[in-house]
Amino acid sequence: MFRGIVAAAAAVSLLAAGAASAELASWDQERVAKYAAELKDATKALRQAIDGVGIQNAAQQNALYQVENTVEMLDTAANGLDHALKSGEGREKTLPRYKRLKSLQRDAELEGRSADIPEAVFQKVFSVGSALIKLAPYYEEDTGAGSKSPQ
Repeated sequence: MFRGIVAAAAAVSLLAAGAASAELASWDQERVAKYAAELKDATKALRQAIDGVGIQNAAQQNALYQVENTVEMLDTAANGLDHALKSGEGREKTLPRYKRLKSLQRDAELEGRSADIPEAVFQKVFSVGSALIKLAPYYEEDTGAGSKSPQ
């Protein structure tokens, strides 16, 4: 069941890497706040979907609890980013929150590989990844030689 989610997460990671392979986009507070609100809604929906997953067997119980915990932290971090951007905080102040979100996304992907999560959760995972992809150009840039940040 979870194989589709893993494939989706891998596809989202590849897309995010492609989206982040250029210079930073010009900061647009309103647009970034809009994308953060999308992320907040997507993580809330993912959290609700994960919370609704029944445990299939005792062996999967610990793995599912780890995923639930990480998704809960992801949801909390997304709410914090949304609030900070709506309060007028810019890129420099919200960058650590964005980095935390990316770290939690990676953790959830790794933990999710050992959990038996239904395919119905697939769309929720994709929505979170899609929202992070929209935010990436405002927070990530190519670290190769010659690229400069427009700060």
